[in-house]
Amino acid sequence: MVEAPRTQLIVAGFHRSGTSLICQLLHRSGLFLGYDLLGPTFSNPHGHFEDTDVMDLHEQILADNGRTWLVSEPFLPVITDFHWRKLAQTIQRRNAEHELWGFKDPRVCLFMMIWKHLLPNAKVLLAYRHFSDATYSLGRRQSVEMLSDPTGPARLYSRFWEQPDLALRMWLTHNKALLTFARAYPKDTLVVSLEMVQNGFPVIRAVNQRWDLRLDEVPTSEVINPSATERRPGKQPISDRRLIERIDATWHALEQLSEQTERTVGEATLG
Repeated sequence: MVEAPRTQLIVAGFHRSGTSLICQLLHRSGLFLGYDLLGPTFSNPHGHFEDTDVMDLHEQILADNGRTWLVSEPFLPVITDFHWRKLAQTIQRRNAEHELWGFKDPRVCLFMMIWKHLLPNAKVLLAYRHFSDATYSLGRRQSVEMLSDPTGPARLYSRFWEQPDLALRMWLTHNKALLTFARAYPKDTLVVSLEMVQNGFPVIRAVNQRWDLRLDEVPTSEVINPSATERRPGKQPISDRRLIERIDATWHALEQLSEQTERTVGEATLG
């Protein structure tokens, strides 16, 4: 008996870019996102919808490479035999039980090529948010965590204030990695902005049309709460002005890809 091919949907996006909102939709539509999902917190009251097995594995790879999740520059991770075995076990378990499954973790932005090597049939829903709003939201979250948990990793979180451009550099590093992936695998990538989703873009219909995933259609309006979205008032502060051109180019490249998504879905609807 020949085993049916498996398909995976990876939701990738920088921290505070709307991936939890998107995965709430996907979860309701019937997509399996993990056996143990990271629960709600003050910053994600409806849950993170992150597969803790995948998140822990990413954290372990980062730690073994002398890194934390505060990655602010490109790096090539060393993947050991132990890491490969853990990745393979994670995939084998899910493939054995699900024809279609997926996961979400902001850290996956740094490991997309590794996952694509192991999952050649994987599709990627890439989510992004304006750098000003994403970094503002991230800074607010870490401020609350640092003040509310005095026993927590305050030294780690204090880097956001010791290095004023840290969040911007992180946004740039993660989104440039996603752009590289999207350009390498255009047929397997769909790009949406948080603003599109907030404005009612039919995410489930889009992935179904693109890849025939046959998920149950759930209206985006069921999970949208516009008042819960944080916006940065005024202009984006920046210390190293050399970053401006790179950030601007990355933002516009993401916008172009999301415009392609809107056109593709619109054409399919009209057709």
